[in-house]
Amino acid sequence: MLIFQYGIIIIIVLIITTFIWYRERYVLKVRKYNVYLPNLPETLAGFTVLHLSDLHGKRFGKCQKKLLHLIRQQQFDLVAITGDLVNKFWPDIDPAVELIQNLPDKPVYFVSGNHEWKTGFRHREKLRELGVQILDNKAEMAGYKDGYIWVLGVDDPHTGRDNLDKALQEAAQESGEPRVPRLLLAHSPNIFPKADDRKIDLILAGHTHGGQVRFPLVGAVFAPGQGLLPRWDYGKYQAEHSTMIISSGLGESDLPIRFNIRPEIVLVSLFPAG
Repeated sequence: MLIFQYGIIIIIVLIITTFIWYRERYVLKVRKYNVYLPNLPETLAGFTVLHLSDLHGKRFGKCQKKLLHLIRQQQFDLVAITGDLVNKFWPDIDPAVELIQNLPDKPVYFVSGNHEWKTGFRHREKLRELGVQILDNKAEMAGYKDGYIWVLGVDDPHTGRDNLDKALQEAAQESGEPRVPRLLLAHSPNIFPKADDRKIDLILAGHTHGGQVRFPLVGAVFAPGQGLLPRWDYGKYQAEHSTMIISSGLGESDLPIRFNIRPEIVLVSLFPAG
């Protein structure tokens, strides 16, 4: 009788553990931010960026059906993907292709992450075929009506391939013109001090997965490139000149677990300061 009771308890624990494991890894959430930028044209008030990061070759249903259903419920003007579409252990590009080719018809910008380089970044041409603009230390103008912003991207900071000054050179403006807001896409948040020094208005980053394991009051236990109790792990950060938003990402690396930090898509809406 006692063995039977212990068996029931073990089964219940396994069911609860499996439910939590599945929920933490596959039940998506939407995180929304409002950011107020100096010199943003009034015509771009409410301009919204969909930020996706760290898919790591993961699927949310057949052909990304669940993820795409959630995305299609949102309103946005531009898609920013901040690296690690693939996983170094199984560099399958198909889950990323399923996602990108079924996104709503909006401009898509991409910067590479460390997992792209660990797998040789063999899929660069495939992304271009899908209409993705790869910003490897480059800048592009984005906007509509009578206003625009600069979208800058740096190659992976985690592996030392970033060159922010080169991207800024492409976003140079004529002397005397009102400064156009600058949005920077970077895989790793470690670029934050440099970006603040260059007075970048907004940085979107990933890489940390929010730590994958987070504890109340403590936050992330570890983040690659920062070690234990990382300084920049998840959410919104403010420096003197710059705002940075770090996504928890969609997938996982190394260990297929999450705790207290579910996968997410991020929507960042821009408004004129004041």
